[in-house]
Amino acid sequence: MEAIIIKSRYKVTQVLHVEPGYAALLAVDIESRDKAEYLLNVYEGALSKRYVSVYDSLKHCPEFTGMFLSGGELVAAFKYKRSQNIDDVFYKGAAVDWKARLHYAQLLFHLALTVSNYPYEIGCAAFLSRNLEVQIKDMKLAVNYIVSPIEGTSSRELICLLTDNIHKVLIRRFCMSADERNFLEDLDSGVYKSPVAIYSAWQGVMVKLTEEYEKVYAQGIISRAIHFTRAKLSKRRKKRK
Repeated sequence: MEAIIIKSRYKVTQVLHVEPGYAALLAVDIESRDKAEYLLNVYEGALSKRYVSVYDSLKHCPEFTGMFLSGGELVAAFKYKRSQNIDDVFYKGAAVDWKARLHYAQLLFHLALTVSNYPYEIGCAAFLSRNLEVQIKDMKLAVNYIVSPIEGTSSRELICLLTDNIHKVLIRRFCMSADERNFLEDLDSGVYKSPVAIYSAWQGVMVKLTEEYEKVYAQGIISRAIHFTRAKLSKRRKKRK
């Protein structure tokens, strides 16, 4: 099979996603020494016209390397990261300790703050599960921008996508602080109207959670069980009132 070369620079190695008028391709930069990998978003027809303005207004995104026309199609290139998908790290029953959960929740909230300044088509795409990559060794969060055409993008949609992923990281569990549980309930209820408001609220909650968990997890298993059982019973009594 003949290799596909785009703009005499990008050699396509894999097709990641295809739908009418759009394709996401993985490619190697054959001009670079390290053969760096890039994710190419390719749009044709009416989509190419629509997404020209979208990418033209994208500023301060370190992964975005530019857009160009190739054979009448619009191509938007992003740096590509190889790591573990968020769903492969934070799944039900995953052995992830509380420190890592708070850390990655912080990264997700910070990412939402960052992409809220991007066009919503790109900001919302960042929070699709397929695009979120966990770099365990470096304790970082990366985004592979497969920006397929989607409708109805808005600040509210961004918050909904953020919330879905937060529930994977801050999974409901027996050993959960009342403050953490209350914060998640507020998040679900729509109390916070913007990523800025969510991030601000989380900063105060995270300080409390860190102090509480450090104290509780320094105790034995029985003492921890008693602590969280009392917290649950207290919450139930407050609800009844």
